[in-house]
Amino acid sequence: MAQAYSGGPRRTVAAQVPLPVPAPGHRSGRQLRLARRRGTALVRERSRWALWLLAAAGIAGAQDVTLRASVDRSTIRENESFTYVLSVEGQVRDEPDVSLLATDFEVLQRSRNTSIQMLGGRTSQITEWRYQLMPAGPGSFTLPPVEMAGALSNPVELQVLPALASDAPGDIFLEVEISPATAYVQSQVIYTQRLYRAVSTGRSSLTPPDVTGGESIVVPLGEDREYQTVRDDRTFIVLERRYAVFPQVAGELTIQPMVFEAVVITASGFSSLQRFRSDPVSLSVLPAVAPPPELAGAAWLPAGGVTIEQRWSGDPEEFTAGIPQTRTLRVEVEGVLETQIPDLSLFETASLQQYADQPELARESSADGTRAVRTERFAVIAQTAGGLIIPAVELPWFNVVSREWEVARIEPRPVTVLPSREPGAEPAPPAPPDEMPVDSGQFGQLLGQGISAALLTGWMLTLMVWWQRGRIRRAAALRQPVAEAPRVFERRLLRQLRAACNIDDAGLARRLLFAWGAARFGEEPKSLGGLAAMLPADLAAAIGDLERSLYGPGSPAWNGRALRAALAQADAVNRSGAAKAGERELLPLYR
Repeated sequence: MAQAYSGGPRRTVAAQVPLPVPAPGHRSGRQLRLARRRGTALVRERSRWALWLLAAAGIAGAQDVTLRASVDRSTIRENESFTYVLSVEGQVRDEPDVSLLATDFEVLQRSRNTSIQMLGGRTSQITEWRYQLMPAGPGSFTLPPVEMAGALSNPVELQVLPALASDAPGDIFLEVEISPATAYVQSQVIYTQRLYRAVSTGRSSLTPPDVTGGESIVVPLGEDREYQTVRDDRTFIVLERRYAVFPQVAGELTIQPMVFEAVVITASGFSSLQRFRSDPVSLSVLPAVAPPPELAGAAWLPAGGVTIEQRWSGDPEEFTAGIPQTRTLRVEVEGVLETQIPDLSLFETASLQQYADQPELARESSADGTRAVRTERFAVIAQTAGGLIIPAVELPWFNVVSREWEVARIEPRPVTVLPSREPGAEPAPPAPPDEMPVDSGQFGQLLGQGISAALLTGWMLTLMVWWQRGRIRRAAALRQPVAEAPRVFERRLLRQLRAACNIDDAGLARRLLFAWGAARFGEEPKSLGGLAAMLPADLAAAIGDLERSLYGPGSPAWNGRALRAALAQADAVNRSGAAKAGERELLPLYR
């Protein structure tokens, strides 16, 4: 039973709760502090997640998407760009479909920016798409609404004014011209661009010629020219650029307008991206003109001028049988590409052989057009002594100025071919008679007369034999002009080859190897590789090094020591084994 309150002072006694005494193995005070810290971090992490969930809930709650469209300027000129902005409030994942804008505008640049805003406890996501557009022409336009996430943007009105008339030039304008306006297929047409600027520009670009209606080759000409000129009392800086256009088909072609695009900086410091166009240019291309009957089969070479020059490594008036001379022909053609120059046709005779090297092609460009250069070198070898005619060199071409066929020509040249002075090429002259003691007696006179008669008879017989052998050799040369050259010819070629190795002349060594291969094996090799396949391994490797030096990209300068050593080694090996094997030895390199 509860006792009644007596009214005296009362003392409240707290309940006695026994505190646990940590037993061995329980957590210490340091462990308790670590646990408290972990608990605090956990609370903070949960709070952060709660904030993100609230933000996500706010965005998710604002599922209504608001889409707005605007432009930075409502009135522009047709050569000026403007910025079209689509602003979306709400969470979207798709990209806006602006394909309808491509009908009247060109999209130059596009960008996207996304941000999250929190206003009055409300979180919203704002996404902006910015498009830099260039109008296709003047007029009044209504940019159509754009649909996204079930929302439509507002239409935007835009007024595009025509560009300034050409008779009243603005701050920037363009001019183009061609010469000639009517050309032959594969001939040269000069296309000139001029850009006039009276204001400063930033980032800019200028398009090259775009030829439509048929295939064409466009080649830049020289460096850009920059100068000043005055138009309508205004000073303009002019940038002039030239191209050579080579139409490859006949018919009507069109060079599309040149386009200059730049950030234009006004006097007030504002800038805008603007585009300027030139007028298109029409070009009439005539077909090739057939050559006259006397030039039947001539290659089509439409040019403004053709010249042929020649140089000789020695005296062009005098040859020595079996000794090669290098003939260099240089062809220069105005107004064509280097690949248009045809091969030169050289005539060979029974007593004259010519071995061609690889042609060298080059192109020189200036403001007036292109000049193509073709350089060819030939090893020319006269086979027999006497007089001969070096045939003419002709190159037919079509003069685009006079519109007539012409022929560039090097006239034929008579030369004298001396006999080879190599030992063994000519019979040795008869030995002079031994001196006899002078005797006053008749016996001495008779004996002297008899000896003289015998020596004279022997000398005459020697001359007859030498003359008969010469006839046989000349007849064989006439019957077989490509037959194997005599030993003296090979010896001369090898001596020339040694000289080429000494001076590290790769081109001359190549020509001499072809000539030596023809003399040794009876026919001219098709390539250095084909010649190397018929020779010993060391010599083939040296010829391979020469070929790589001539035709390999970025190869170092050729050194002739390896080829010279390989020729000497092959010569020694072949001479030592020729007696047993019955094979023809390599002629000595050092005779």
